[in-house]
Amino acid sequence: MNVKFFIVKGKKKYSSIHIRFWDSNRIDQKSKTGIYVESKNWSDTKQRIKTNSSVSGADLLNNKLSKLEQFIFDNYNIEYNSSAFISKTWLKENVSEFFNRVSENESYKVYFVDWVERFVKEAKKRTFNGSKLKKRSINNYTSTLSKLKAFETFRKKKLKFEDIDLVFHSDFISYCRNEEKLNNNTIGSIVSRIKTFCRNAEMDGLPVNPKFKHRDFNLPKSETIDTYLSDIEINKIYNHDFSDSDRLDNARDLFVIGLRTGLRISDILSITKENLLGNVINITTQKTNQNLTIPIHPQFKSILDKRNGSLPHKISSQKFNLYIKEICKDVELDELIPGHKINDETKRKEFGYYPKHELIKSHSCRRSFATCLFLAGIDNSTIMAATGHKSTKQFISYVKASQEDHIKKISDYWNKQNPTKNE
Repeated sequence: MNVKFFIVKGKKKYSSIHIRFWDSNRIDQKSKTGIYVESKNWSDTKQRIKTNSSVSGADLLNNKLSKLEQFIFDNYNIEYNSSAFISKTWLKENVSEFFNRVSENESYKVYFVDWVERFVKEAKKRTFNGSKLKKRSINNYTSTLSKLKAFETFRKKKLKFEDIDLVFHSDFISYCRNEEKLNNNTIGSIVSRIKTFCRNAEMDGLPVNPKFKHRDFNLPKSETIDTYLSDIEINKIYNHDFSDSDRLDNARDLFVIGLRTGLRISDILSITKENLLGNVINITTQKTNQNLTIPIHPQFKSILDKRNGSLPHKISSQKFNLYIKEICKDVELDELIPGHKINDETKRKEFGYYPKHELIKSHSCRRSFATCLFLAGIDNSTIMAATGHKSTKQFISYVKASQEDHIKKISDYWNKQNPTKNE
């Protein structure tokens, strides 16, 4: 490793003192130090300001240069031997850090979380696939920023772009599990957004560590246990008498519409008469901006007939989630099943066996729709056309049939073939 201080003489009276740092073929970079001197007061041999010159504080400035030299050596030793990424602006960043010169307005060019904060502030102006980012995406980015700031506070260190490596990946996941008490799927979503930040920062020309693209910079994931309703259970809900409660009767009708269309809650609550075209419902989804055409189920049609062609009145998604649990409880869906539920004291999801009605939520509509059609033998591509899934892999992970359901489906298929029948 070598360090050299030098000046570049020009027409101006004062010249900037530059630093060059190189180590074999691994790094060779130059940067201004920000210290200026007249060429007559500079010693090329000693690479320092002449102590017998008229420069005020020459000894102090030379001492600064010596300390900068040691700072560069020390940082390079640590970062190179820990396999840290050495960016093209590494020397410039270290010089700025030594002199504490990174301005608040430009800190985002050096520090990862400062860049993320800037990205989140500008998120409303950004687009994805030609459309503005949705509020949900912006909220997710904001939440991820909060976790990164908390991690910096916990580690007592500001993250630079080159710090986002496999060591960071391991430490951050450990922090999320042990300190934030987050589950694998939540952590995976956060890491996915961090990778999104890195890709955008890289496009901005910033010195992002390429390790974020490594296969080991992966997303923690656990198999989800999501609750779905069978056709028998849906029919039970549809046929239940809620005439003594307008609130539950209305929510039940919305629930059945969701269960028989497979739409997300945001789309269920946005259906209007204009979306009903004869025997189908045509709607452009809010989350993915897909145009879907779904046959109207007889139960959906019956609800419209009951209401003289009108749809159930709209309620908030929060009330929808509360009311459908109450509906399923009234229908006595009390079977103990595995799942995750928020603990009111810890405010964290905890695994356990709970009555089925306690685990029902708006997303159960979509999973029930896909699973019931899958078990009925409808081919995947037909169901995917209705749900909007773009890949079979994504769709299969969505279907939540139990082991007993799969066994029955296979058995029914074999029985239809009747291979033991005598010719």
